[in-house]
Amino acid sequence: MTPFYDDGAVTIYHGDCRDVIPALGPVDHVITDPPYGEETHEGARRYTGDHLVTTFDAITAEDVRAIYELIDARRWLVATMEWRHVHALEAAPPRGWSFIRFGIWVKPNGAPQFTGDRPATGWEAVAILHRAGRRLRWNGNGAHAVWTIPKVSGAHPTRKPDELVEAFVAAFTDPGDVILDPFGGVGTTAVAAKKLGRRCILVESEAHYCELAARRVSFRFETIPGGLFAGVDHG
Repeated sequence: MTPFYDDGAVTIYHGDCRDVIPALGPVDHVITDPPYGEETHEGARRYTGDHLVTTFDAITAEDVRAIYELIDARRWLVATMEWRHVHALEAAPPRGWSFIRFGIWVKPNGAPQFTGDRPATGWEAVAILHRAGRRLRWNGNGAHAVWTIPKVSGAHPTRKPDELVEAFVAAFTDPGDVILDPFGGVGTTAVAAKKLGRRCILVESEAHYCELAARRVSFRFETIPGGLFAGVDHG
């Protein structure tokens, strides 16, 4: 299986994750953002303007569960997901996984309720699972599973904020760990992983997004005054 991109820290595969995952070796964690369900897609199709326009196929909770069951991961699985799918995974976790927590990503700048006849949602669900039978450990101590971070726009209709994914990477993984994102999109998980000293494997079904992800992760970090790090884009 030939990678679309590989720089030693990030490997990107172009293909259906159901075909690619079985060919991969074990990883340490999964941090990902699978597609929404059909009910959410139908709601998105009703409105225009400053609102999510889905450009990818919907997915069922059964599909998500089956994909997670293919993954050989040592510890955490953290996924921003359709809340109905999180509920389904809590009721019947994927084989080999334990459901740990229903987390919340609060979006202060989330879209209003366009009909005006009910409150808007303003949040997105986060599924937090762990490899069954193994000791739980994370870097967040007793912090809540609530992340309040503004949403962003970009080349992908459901791109997650870098700050949010960096928070997941920092809290649930350790330096040197290998993170798998089977729904890679434009590479936000890979950017966060590389920035924080982890390795990442992305799988993305659309070549256009593979290209964008490869561009985003083609950077190096340079130390700047104060001990911070700045990403330098190389195309």
